[in-house]
Amino acid sequence: MLTFVIAKKRRTWQIAGSNQYLIQFAMSLKAPISTIMTKDVLMIDSGDSLPEALNTFNNHSIRHAPVVHRGELVGMLSWLDVKSLASTAALHNMEVKGEDRNGITVREVMTPDPVSVQVGDTIGEVAQILTENEFHALPVLDGETVVGIVSTTDVIRYFLEEEG
Repeated sequence: MLTFVIAKKRRTWQIAGSNQYLIQFAMSLKAPISTIMTKDVLMIDSGDSLPEALNTFNNHSIRHAPVVHRGELVGMLSWLDVKSLASTAALHNMEVKGEDRNGITVREVMTPDPVSVQVGDTIGEVAQILTENEFHALPVLDGETVVGIVSTTDVIRYFLEEEG
């Protein structure tokens, strides 16, 4: 059995298997998140209308986007946020289609003050944050600047490729 520790969180993993596989797995957890993040991240302005944001989601086939105000990260917007709006409207017999939707801004629907990771954080650290908080995506920062986004799909794809 091999035991190793991920630096920042002091998370101990104990895994049984061949030494070669265990060493490869341990090394894959320590790879920087920059190796798997989406670098050409589409950001949405907090003042954009909901239809503008939905067009961005649809036109680029994305499910999550960092929300910025004057270049600073202020939130995350996801399909789940938009679905929540529709559910709330239905509960209160509100109409959020067509004209009514135009008055709603991203700021009103986004998740504010999102958890983020730094570009040098490891895949293991990010996988832990995603899992423990049940997040589906995290903005990736270099200092205070948004430089990417990483999703659970990115992490799963990485481990599947490492396995294969």
